[in-house]
Amino acid sequence: MANVTVSTAANFIPEMWRDAILDYAERKFQLRNQVTDFSSMVSGGGDVLNIPKVAEETAAAKSAGSAVTYSANTDGVRQLTIDQHHYEAKRIEDIVRVQESADLFNAYAKSMGYALAKKVESFLAATIQGNTGNNTDVATDNILLPAELRGGLEKFLDANHDYTDGETYLYVNPKVYMGLMGQGDFTESQKRGDAVNPIVSGSVMEIYGMPVYASTDWSESGTDGTQIGSAFKKEAVYFGQQIAPRVQSAYDIDHLATSVVADVLFGAVLSHAANSTSAGIVNFLNP
Repeated sequence: MANVTVSTAANFIPEMWRDAILDYAERKFQLRNQVTDFSSMVSGGGDVLNIPKVAEETAAAKSAGSAVTYSANTDGVRQLTIDQHHYEAKRIEDIVRVQESADLFNAYAKSMGYALAKKVESFLAATIQGNTGNNTDVATDNILLPAELRGGLEKFLDANHDYTDGETYLYVNPKVYMGLMGQGDFTESQKRGDAVNPIVSGSVMEIYGMPVYASTDWSESGTDGTQIGSAFKKEAVYFGQQIAPRVQSAYDIDHLATSVVADVLFGAVLSHAANSTSAGIVNFLNP
């Protein structure tokens, strides 16, 4: 009777690792699901996607008996470059035993999946923080007061953005997040006007109609000018993933081990120029 060996099981090994790593990566993707995704348009190849920026139109008054006037705007374009290629690689001895041990297999897969997702998430966070058009200083390091948040949100309204549309998100560093927990405007039901009780749940969850998240991708160093939080709209960032987390493996007889490499290829760009006040991003900075 023939035995199942690393060689005969080779077709199953990449599939097992791919499914497990992708599963863990998908669990960690958060920002990626909160920006505008053009992945389907770059899946066929190419390293640059030109995305037209259609200029805002103004309706004209129609005069009786006169013909309409046709407009011809010169629309801008944003280039989404797919240039972020990151990987996680491990050489695992006796891979058959690893796969037989659910705990060990899950530990490796979780580690690799998390590493890939973290690269995507941190790049998106840096892209959001790259906008300077609506920078808003806070009065005290790592503290975001209600009045300061409202001042930032006013900049959304000035640009005709609705921050209550369900596609506007607030990310802050952990210190700021815990500070929000201590502010009655955000936690006390009589001030919030809803049945949510953050004091009991330990989660701010939503402020002024925006879901709130704590993230270490926003620094809490206390340095002047450090971005401690960002409110942004989904349409503010364009994202494209050309290679979803994939797994390739090969047996290395010299090391009596199997090399497993997972990688991801993607890119992201602001929907407007970095200094635009219309980008749908407000970054909050230490003074």
